[in-house]
Amino acid sequence: MPGVPEGNITTLESNIGKALFILYIRNMKAILSFLFLVLVQLTFGQEFKTSTASGVDLLAYNTFTVVRGSVLSNSEQPIDKEAFYNEIRTSIIREMEFRGYTFVEDSTAQLAVSYVIETTVKFDVQQQGRLGQQVVVTNPSSANQTSAWSREFTQGMLILEIEDSKNKNIIWSAEGMMDVSRTRDGNLLDNAVRSAYRKFPDKNKPGKGVKKKRG
Repeated sequence: MPGVPEGNITTLESNIGKALFILYIRNMKAILSFLFLVLVQLTFGQEFKTSTASGVDLLAYNTFTVVRGSVLSNSEQPIDKEAFYNEIRTSIIREMEFRGYTFVEDSTAQLAVSYVIETTVKFDVQQQGRLGQQVVVTNPSSANQTSAWSREFTQGMLILEIEDSKNKNIIWSAEGMMDVSRTRDGNLLDNAVRSAYRKFPDKNKPGKGVKKKRG
């Protein structure tokens, strides 16, 4: 550079390099923070609260069936009810059979398993502030697009219910939140059902026969 001492050029290049490195670190922090929050949402979104009717012994039942439930969608992209039913039906049958209950197609089943799913669209935005701090943005249009991370997703409340087919009473239920927009590959929905059944009575436990191995 004409008229600039070589030592000053070296110092300037060094300062530019440091500034770029600091900017890189800040951007990486923003990315990692966003991914961490997404992971936390997905993890805690799989927590289900279960309830069993007073005086009911679920181990006294042997057969079950799966009936179509309700899908209430408040989003612009409605859920494919048939595909949802097929996915959740497969998961429910697997969890029930793994615990020693027998699936039947007709109304002779002692238990009828159903579901309710209600969905809403959510929009998460995080904007990087000064010194790499994360700023919560409530209005997506006000976020600086060059320094903000956003995620639009469909959040749903999933409720599983088991009815005594003879008495028509709900004897067991599980309720939890899940990211419905990720159910297209079936994995999240399948994991949600697994989580809901985690504490469901197992007929194969000691005293009830031989424990099966999960496939």
